[in-house]
Amino acid sequence: MLEQFYPYAVIGLCLSIVWVFFQLYKQRSTLLPSLSFWAASLTYAITVFMTDFSFYHKLLLMLPRDLVVFVMVFLLANNLKNTRAFFLAAVGIGLAGYLIYSRFVPEAWQKVFGPSQESIPAAQLPSELARNGELLLDLKVNTQPEALVVLLQNYQVSLKRAFPDLKYPDLTDLDEYYTLDVPDAQIKNLAKIITAIQASGLTDVVEYNEVIRLSLPVPSPSRPAPPPIDYGLDDPNLAQLWGFEKMQMADYFQYLRQEEISPKKRAKIAILDTGVEGRHEDLKDNYVSTRSQYDQDKQSHGTHCAGIAAAVSNNGRGGASLALNPGFLQVTSIKVLSDFGWGTQQDIINGMIEAADQGADVISMSLGGPSRDNAQKAYEAAIRYANRAGAVVVVAAGNDNRNAKNYVPAACEGVIVVAALSPDLKKASFSNFISDLGMGIAAPGQDILSTIPGNKYAAYSGTSMATPYVAGLVGVLKALRSDLNTAQVYALLKDTGLDTPDSP
Repeated sequence: MLEQFYPYAVIGLCLSIVWVFFQLYKQRSTLLPSLSFWAASLTYAITVFMTDFSFYHKLLLMLPRDLVVFVMVFLLANNLKNTRAFFLAAVGIGLAGYLIYSRFVPEAWQKVFGPSQESIPAAQLPSELARNGELLLDLKVNTQPEALVVLLQNYQVSLKRAFPDLKYPDLTDLDEYYTLDVPDAQIKNLAKIITAIQASGLTDVVEYNEVIRLSLPVPSPSRPAPPPIDYGLDDPNLAQLWGFEKMQMADYFQYLRQEEISPKKRAKIAILDTGVEGRHEDLKDNYVSTRSQYDQDKQSHGTHCAGIAAAVSNNGRGGASLALNPGFLQVTSIKVLSDFGWGTQQDIINGMIEAADQGADVISMSLGGPSRDNAQKAYEAAIRYANRAGAVVVVAAGNDNRNAKNYVPAACEGVIVVAALSPDLKKASFSNFISDLGMGIAAPGQDILSTIPGNKYAAYSGTSMATPYVAGLVGVLKALRSDLNTAQVYALLKDTGLDTPDSP
């Protein structure tokens, strides 16, 4: 949001350092330059915080680089001995800072010394692709991958089956998908490679294997607890779950008890995320492990989502879920995002396949992002595969206050897309719009208290938090009627939900 001001914030802080040392050299008062330094420092901090770069880009690149610059300026200014030197230093810092931080120098260097990028139409290239397997290809029936390798031999590409672990290959054409890996030296020719593939007639689909980065959860300030409501449960954090009040959970739980409604099966919800700390005190009795490496979470995002969907109710710990007792739901983790919060389209689709093959009734995906691919054939093939295996796929709309039709997998056919509501039941300010999507719905997504690693609890905000609320409800429905398909589930949600004053 403030990227255009970031270079000036860096330059301003550097110049304020020079000014402080100039005043010391002249043996004058440093009050004004000191105030300038602290104001510039505050401006720099706010600018860095408010930019749209990822958290890890800021932490691992921007801050270390800027710290080196500030230290160098400090050492330089501390050794200047005359007014002319200070003047030249100030001019040099201002000019060099502008040229470098405005990317004039890097772009000029790339143009003169770097490889030509003329073969890459900028509008056609996504911002980030998988390093190992930049493209996803659906080969035509009876096409051998070697034929493409020969066709593209000048580019030294390699092909590998994209989804090798399908339990039911007869249910899908995902077994015909391959990833095409382009060596770093040939990335400049990616557009030519795509053109050659499309002209060859050997493929049905050519898509980018895009990188999806997690929108890190935003810690929410504590809010006043609503008036106490008797849910008939002993979980201590219930008073802080404003979503329970708005969703009339007291009436819901009372109805289940009075009508003695019991589940026909224990529905399984698969959380596709950064992993889940399955041993958490408020999850462990509802948690079932798929793989041990999925049962830890260094981000907290996956664990938070799991607690919203399937926290153990009435256990005297933490919060609760829509499952009145452990007979309704179990939750598992399919780790598709790294410990740094990113994964590729191939990773996510493989996770969907694994969840479906493991018998998931609901696949909850609090992830996604904008895409430049107009078609999402691979995602939609994976969704159909999951649907045929009996799973309902629920995905987050996104947190950019934009139209979710340009986000994946939210824009894919066959998914229930979830926007976020604030406590006043209006669209949360960050939530994407879902009005142009076929199966959109909204749920509480602001200041949502749930589980995080270390047997702790925290309130986060995002469509990531709204999604598992819906996934949990879908799980309860599937526990009562396992034959419900996605369209039937969505019809039930839409027909029984509340009309909100500010529809997303």
